Amino acid sequence: MTTVLYGIIIIFATFMGAYVGLGGGVIIKPLLDLIGKDPINIVNFYSACAVFSMSISSTIKHIKSKTKIDFKLIVSLSVGAVIGGILGSRLFDYLLTLFDNSKLKSLQGLILGILLVASVIYINLKNAKSFKVKNPICIILVGLALGFIASFLGVGGGPINVAFLALFFSMTVKEAAVYSVGTIFFSQLSKLITLGVTHTIPEFDIVTLIVAIICAVVGGLLGAKMNKKGNEKVIKTVFTTVVAAIAVVNFYNAVVGFLSLIHISEP
Repeated sequence: MTTVLYGIIIIFATFMGAYVGLGGGVIIKPLLDLIGKDPINIVNFYSACAVFSMSISSTIKHIKSKTKIDFKLIVSLSVGAVIGGILGSRLFDYLLTLFDNSKLKSLQGLILGILLVASVIYINLKNAKSFKVKNPICIILVGLALGFIASFLGVGGGPINVAFLALFFSMTVKEAAVYSVGTIFFSQLSKLITLGVTHTIPEFDIVTLIVAIICAVVGGLLGAKMNKKGNEKVIKTVFTTVVAAIAVVNFYNAVVGFLSLIHISEP
């Protein structure tokens, strides 16, 4: 039953990820945390595999649909995203040795909630300040920041990516969604490689993983198709609504987690 629930969440999350640039993980991570069946490292692993699979199917769909993509920009961002992804994964593993599962989960939820609220506010600002970064070093640094945040929080980084891309490259939400998925591919690839090289892949349920990957591929294909057909106003509205809802879930997870820690620490 839990595997079926995971599958429903993942296909919805990855559809939204490819459609409006949410990445998928930003929905998967807090909802799987809310279910509470698996510890944080396994949830992060399922999320990374699902988001990685979504990014592949979505990107292939965009290429076949001849979506206009600046691959030079994606490569430059991805170089930084790979480095940031490795650094974020290492920091997560290090903090996992210092804090217990509940404390780290609550910390992640709080940080992610704040970043999501900031992303929604920026995207909906009228005449928001933006830049057109062209310096390769600066582009790599933007990618590094995105990869680090995505890997450390275990979410793919979708809405945060969209906000960063709109800010630094003056993209619309629809355009940013495509580039967000491209950078997510590399940040999650680096995370999975790091887990393999450092022998820190958690003990997972193989059936759940297979279901997660299949649902993510389907969600990625459907979301990319909708992005191609969608208009900017609708995509921005969907982005705002879903991100705001997920921010609430993250704050809820963080508050519940911190309250449970306070209760445990009471004599």
